[in-house]
Amino acid sequence: LKSRQRAQVCVLGSPPREVRRADLLPSCFSVPAVMAGEVRGVLAPRFRCLLLDHDDTTVRGTDEIHYPAHVESLRQLKPGLEPCSLEEWFARNHDPGVSTYLKSIFRPEEMDREHAIWVEAMEAAHPSFYEGMPEVLADFRASGGLVAVVSHSPADVIWRHYDAHPLADRIRPDIVLGWDTDPDWRKPSPWPALQALERLGVRPEEALVLDDLSPGIRMGRAVGIAVAASGWGHSVPVVQEYMRRECDYYFATVRDFAKFLLPDRREPTSSL
Repeated sequence: LKSRQRAQVCVLGSPPREVRRADLLPSCFSVPAVMAGEVRGVLAPRFRCLLLDHDDTTVRGTDEIHYPAHVESLRQLKPGLEPCSLEEWFARNHDPGVSTYLKSIFRPEEMDREHAIWVEAMEAAHPSFYEGMPEVLADFRASGGLVAVVSHSPADVIWRHYDAHPLADRIRPDIVLGWDTDPDWRKPSPWPALQALERLGVRPEEALVLDDLSPGIRMGRAVGIAVAASGWGHSVPVVQEYMRRECDYYFATVRDFAKFLLPDRREPTSSL
């Protein structure tokens, strides 16, 4: 999914807090206690910085958590309405976007309960990482690569997903820019990408956006960053057609992406 929540700042190791617009950083901005790039390896990545989507690029967020939460929301709030299929849910996240789609289904007074059901689903479980993705991130980080997660999920939830993984110490991102209630501060707005580049000291030509849906691609294009499709999370025809047409690169598997990002990398003999 790609989700909705109240504004919050989440720094690694601290609970979320409500913020005002006068605060220094918007709700979606989150950084770990130790920035990346302190460990240098021998690999030579094609890009210095990865602007990485979370759900359905890194973890199986939609099919394991977000779509089931949507089905449960309909069961409780709209029992006479048949849920869309998982494929259609992906398509709606692609266009017109999850917020617009949900507002077409639920009345304003129902949205708070819809949100609560979704939050409960996220708190109940962690989605699994796609096979091979943690190892790719670990090698990229060890080579000095920088990672900014740009997602429509809450920043504190994303941190929990990384912290729960056995390779947590090796794959934690530098920055997490999660959902913000202000559309100017979330993708497809260019703001998250510009913020990540500024905070990490990276030029647009040194970065790559990796995403499975249009918001991330539109964000990258607006900033002049190369954009790549993560095609392993789903195979929705309308989404695939768009991504193949609009992206600089299309990767059907994590393995294909790894070979491109780290051409000198030896494939691991085992995966967690």
